This record gives sequence, C-alpha cells and structure tokens, in this order.
Amino acid sequence: MIAAFLPKFLAWGPDFVGSTRPAALMRIGIALIVFARFGAEVSLFNATSPLEIALGVTFFMFLTMMLVGYMSRLASAMTGLAILGMYFIGGAAMAVPGWAHHHVYLLGIASLLLAMTPCGASYSVDRLRELGHGEAPPERGFLWAQRLIALQLSALYFWTAIDKTDWAFLSGQRLEQIFVWTYTGRTLELFLAWPMLLALLSSTVVIVEYWLAVAILVPRWRRFALPVGIGLHATFYLLLPVDTYSITAITLYLALLDPDAVHRFIDRIQGHDVAAHRL
Repeated sequence: MIAAFLPKFLAWGPDFVGSTRPAALMRIGIALIVFARFGAEVSLFNATSPLEIALGVTFFMFLTMMLVGYMSRLASAMTGLAILGMYFIGGAAMAVPGWAHHHVYLLGIASLLLAMTPCGASYSVDRLRELGHGEAPPERGFLWAQRLIALQLSALYFWTAIDKTDWAFLSGQRLEQIFVWTYTGRTLELFLAWPMLLALLSSTVVIVEYWLAVAILVPRWRRFALPVGIGLHATFYLLLPVDTYSITAITLYLALLDPDAVHRFIDRIQGHDVAAHRL
C-alpha cells in the first residue's frame, strides 16, 4: 500500500513541477498587501529612534525588492522574517496593537513559503535580467512549497473553526459583541435586534470553515470551495473590520489552482494563443 501511495505523494508534493506564474502573482500580491498593512506604521515619520529608522529602511528595501522581483527569493524570505518578527516580538512580546493577529502571521508565513518557490521566474526583474543576457529560461520550476501554502490555508480554516467551536460563538454572543463594537450608532446596528440571526450566522461560519479546511485540498470539490471561500471572505471584509485578512486569503487561493491552467489562461487573455495560431 505504501509503495503504491509514495509515487502519488511525490508527484503531488516534493516532485510537483509547474508554471511559475501563480507564484509570481502571489509574490506581487502579498508585497502590495504588506505595503498597505504596514506602510504607515513602519514608515520613517513614525520612527522614534535611529534603530527604528534603520529597521524601517531595511524593511522597505526588501519589500520593494520582493514587489519588483529583484533577488526575489532572498527578498521574500527577509520580508517574511521581518513580518514574523513583528508578530512574535512586536505583537506577542511587546503588545503592539494589531501585530499579534493571525492576519499578520499569514502574511509572514506566506512570504517565507514563497521564498521556497521559484517566485522570481516570472514577472520579475530577475527574469528581465536573464532575458537581457540572451537567455529565455522556461517559466517552470519545482512548486512543492506552493503545496505548503495550500496546506497552510487548510490549517488556518481548521484552527479558526476550532477557536469558534464553543457556546459563546455558536450562540451568537461573540458575534454580538463584535457587532456592538462595530455598529453601535451606525445604520447596521439593526443586526443587534435579531439574536437568532446572529446565532445562525455564527453557526454557518463555523460549518463553512470546517468544510473549506478539507474542500480546498480535494480537486473535485475545489470548483465549489473557491467561490464559497471568496464569498465568505468578501462577507467578512464588508461586514467586519478584518483589515488585510480577506484579501490575503483570496490572493493565496492562487496556490490552489493548477499552475499550468493559470499559465494558459493568462496566455489566452493576452492573445498569445491566437497569435501563435495565426503564425
């Protein structure tokens, strides 16, 4: 049984090869999200010491390199380490507001995992430099770390659902507290008048998150899981102050798609397949 399973596992994970375009798009997307999330907090006008100035300059240097794809893997790794440092040291140890959220952890771990992919083989200064030297390397590479991003998303859904699996959440009480803080004095304060609706919404979220933890990893379920997941995150974004969490998760959904299918789709919308046919 193990002998039959091992080749399938190797093909799915360690030996997985495909187009590097999804990894490059995730690199660009995550870098832009990090700019939006930490741009003001780490900028030099907020620095209170020379050390903070040095850290800010270094942070933005590597983040810019990640965005444009210059020394892409090193830049992604350094950006990821910086964000995780903010999460563990700034958030957990020093109690900097907002830095201990799982939204921040997701950005950090995603950057580190992207550093383990050939994320600079497409849409990057790295590729442009190779083309300038007369080389045209194929946009392909080993993508085992892209599988780890998918597993990270699955783990995220599972543990957030576990965190919500108690009476305080399922009864709608925790959601009511969030809505009191968010909607008091605003138009949607009317939600607070329907405790049964809050309980229904809370239970639905838990069920969907447990389902997504499995469904995003099952190919035949994925066509249904992705629209449901995008709808869930869009709802979070519209109704709750979730900051960058929703857009980060949706960006990482690229790791769930067939990379070669993404490559062909991009060629098709750019008209490359039509041009090749005419030639």
